[in-house]
Amino acid sequence: MIKKIIIGVVIVLLVGSGFSLADESINNPPNMPNNPHPEDGAIDIGLKTHLSWCGGDSDPGDKAVYDLYFGIETNPGLVASDLEKPNYCPGVLENTTQYFWKVVAKDEQGLTTEGPEWTFTTNDCDCDPPEKPSGPVRARNRTRYEYTTKIKNQNQDGLYYNFSWGDGNCSGWLGPYNHNERVRAEHQWEEPGEYQVQARSRFQNGTININEWITTGWSEPLLVIVTSEEPTNEAPNAPEISGPTSGKTGVEYDYTFVSTDPDGDDLYYVVSWGCCGTETHTYGPYSSGEEAIVNHSWQELGTFTITVIAKDVYELEGPESTFTIIIPRSRDSSGNQFMQRIRNMVCDMLGICQGGCELVEVTGILTYDETNFLIGSVELHFGPNWYIIAAIASEDYDGDGVIELVYDELMGLVGSEVTVEGHMQSEDWMSVFTINGLLYREPGQPVWAWEHHWRWRNRNNQP
Repeated sequence: MIKKIIIGVVIVLLVGSGFSLADESINNPPNMPNNPHPEDGAIDIGLKTHLSWCGGDSDPGDKAVYDLYFGIETNPGLVASDLEKPNYCPGVLENTTQYFWKVVAKDEQGLTTEGPEWTFTTNDCDCDPPEKPSGPVRARNRTRYEYTTKIKNQNQDGLYYNFSWGDGNCSGWLGPYNHNERVRAEHQWEEPGEYQVQARSRFQNGTININEWITTGWSEPLLVIVTSEEPTNEAPNAPEISGPTSGKTGVEYDYTFVSTDPDGDDLYYVVSWGCCGTETHTYGPYSSGEEAIVNHSWQELGTFTITVIAKDVYELEGPESTFTIIIPRSRDSSGNQFMQRIRNMVCDMLGICQGGCELVEVTGILTYDETNFLIGSVELHFGPNWYIIAAIASEDYDGDGVIELVYDELMGLVGSEVTVEGHMQSEDWMSVFTINGLLYREPGQPVWAWEHHWRWRNRNNQP
């Protein structure tokens, strides 16, 4: 009897609170697919275009997937099943052809909602659409955000761009822009939801008829999730930098920057090349983890520190990374390279540092061209050839456990990464004083004044 009373009280309380046992089993079908791109009835769509639509499911935690029907006749056939994202790339289409398509949304419980049949007609433009737009993928409603894109594989200037924001609004045609310029546009969404940002481009076909425009298809969409709360954000990681450690004035060198973002946001790289005061250059956007390869040249001699930070699309900056490049002293301005090399040989043999003993460090793979040892384009000099093939080294520079002739120690390092410190007698010519942190000889003293000479003269007494 007590048990029945307790059950009755629980039921009364649940009913009084509005709870229904049937609520647990209610499942609404997914939303009807809507807001198609290309728009229904569009008549000027490039042959390379992405299809997108809005969908989703109103039930919390329920996710919709999509079946896509596509073809050149009404009631088209199925071309893709269980698409997890509301977009699809159909490949290169036929020119001046009408296409029909529709989407069926399905939820995890098997309920479906069929969308209407849409249609669009292609033009004869087989050029690529713009790049997938870049910008924040987590946004707050009623807050403005910036998005960018540019044309792909196209040298045409006088470009105009139109952004679709996925909520029924477009930016309108923006331009003109050159083919290497990024177009920027801002938008704010009024209501929370999931929206797909796309862009297309157009340009005039020569000068014969200025009213004739060539229009591309729509770009790959960028999915933006809009909420009523401020999105959380973590800073990118410090970039990794790779590239030459030495070079010549006026020559462009490629450098690679790569960083990852904990949130997967696109990244910009803010670079100071160390040669122009506080001036910086911004490159991007790039995907998280994508390598950014940029080039730069230096017009002056010296040692320069490249400074790089990664910045995400929310303007949040990560930690700084640095990289050093040496642009060595130039040869004699008279162009008499033979006399310059003679001076270098004499100064190298005597340990003289021309213009003051300013030491620099060079790191790289040691090579030998049958005449000189080199790291990159920098010639490394350890004294006259007759000396290095006769003198026994003072240290085991190649780490093989045996102290050998200087020449043999150096040959043991060929093909490996080596760090040397020395003085640039002229461009690409270094008198070496340390090898991998081990002293080779002292600046300002003849090469035979160091311990190598003692071992050379007394090599018969070596153990």
